[in-house]
Amino acid sequence: MARWRGWLAMVLVVLAVLSVLGRATEEGTGLGSSERPNVLVLLVDDLGYGDLACFGRENVSTPNVDSLARDGTKFVQWISAASVCKEHTIGEMLRTVDYATGMSGKWQGTAEEVQYCMIMANNTIVEQPTNYDNLTQSYVHVHSPLFSSPAFFNVSRGGRFGDNVEEMDHSVGRILNTLDELGIANDTLVILTSDNGPFAEEGWDKAGRTGGLKGSKGQTYEGGIRMPGLARWPGRIPAGRVSNAPISTLDIMPTLAELTGASLPADRLIDGMSILNELYGQEDPAVRNRTMWHYCGHNVTAARFGRYKLHFATPVWTSDARPSPLCTECCPYGPTNFNGTGGSLCDCAEENLLFHDPPLVFDMILDMEENYPLSAANITNFDQLVASAKSALAAHYATVQPFPNQMLSLPVPALVPCCEGSWVNHDACMCQRYQEGHVYP
Repeated sequence: MARWRGWLAMVLVVLAVLSVLGRATEEGTGLGSSERPNVLVLLVDDLGYGDLACFGRENVSTPNVDSLARDGTKFVQWISAASVCKEHTIGEMLRTVDYATGMSGKWQGTAEEVQYCMIMANNTIVEQPTNYDNLTQSYVHVHSPLFSSPAFFNVSRGGRFGDNVEEMDHSVGRILNTLDELGIANDTLVILTSDNGPFAEEGWDKAGRTGGLKGSKGQTYEGGIRMPGLARWPGRIPAGRVSNAPISTLDIMPTLAELTGASLPADRLIDGMSILNELYGQEDPAVRNRTMWHYCGHNVTAARFGRYKLHFATPVWTSDARPSPLCTECCPYGPTNFNGTGGSLCDCAEENLLFHDPPLVFDMILDMEENYPLSAANITNFDQLVASAKSALAAHYATVQPFPNQMLSLPVPALVPCCEGSWVNHDACMCQRYQEGHVYP
């Protein structure tokens, strides 16, 4: 299967609504409209596992997000699809079963490439380059550069990052209130999670927290891939429940396929699995004993094998021996750092990884901080576990087909995102055309 890792950060608010306020045709799905909810996916950028009050953060206030935990289920082992951003095609799938879909978000390049920073409404660029002062109450706030609207400037005990989290929470509240006002809250499945862990290399004052988990964004330690996960669907998903089932962001698509009667794409392998039983509060052995592969670049460096996690390779941190480092358990001084000032990520090249054979093995139920590696002295089936994982990894690699790296050929004018009507010149890709209430294609 072709797998790819993007270089642009995408923050999504994905909304799939059944035709005519929650009503769709039942023909061909085998499901009645009452069984098929509206779907709202809130994907926050670089929000760490420990950045919400309901996940233990004590110096930020997130009452609206916390309400999703109170009225729904909190997943404490929600794993990102990757330690960097990823692709979403859920909307295309749901449109085949009479859903109307929409997306709001941003594509972001580097500070030196401002022409790649834009605001999109569905498939239309409505602002390029991005004017961050206009981005109030949005999910971009948790990703650097940090900025806040006046109402949320210097209000959080969590500093600049806390201001951003609290503004994001306010946005969640506005959306949830709108669902109530439209009378469709009970017919709407709401899922909130993050794309990857906090960007620690940008410094403590600019990054989130992992809640004590090791590592951060760009790493396959839990701090890079374990996300806050919340799901609410009143009357269907149990309220106030805490689940320790290992869930992946990759599971959203196959879960919605089963829930709505849609067919998964047939031209690729689907790594995720349906977690519908777990959403409904029923323990699913297939989910709880699953295998998940964690990539660094193009290689698997770690794997989840039931309750155990195995590290075949770990990053070589460059921060521990430095006086007053920007961060710890990270790589601000690594080979890809930006002018020695941080803003890097741990590199996935073999020379920057420490390989382990046998792999490091941790019990994710008893040691989610990955502090105490197991061995044959700790568990009787250690050798069998390692052998089974290696065999499964070889079988997994056999399914991965080579795919051309499109980024190597950039910049290609036809692929450079640019405002409609502008010619492909970095200085000419400029527009401000957002109109309140307008529906963009």
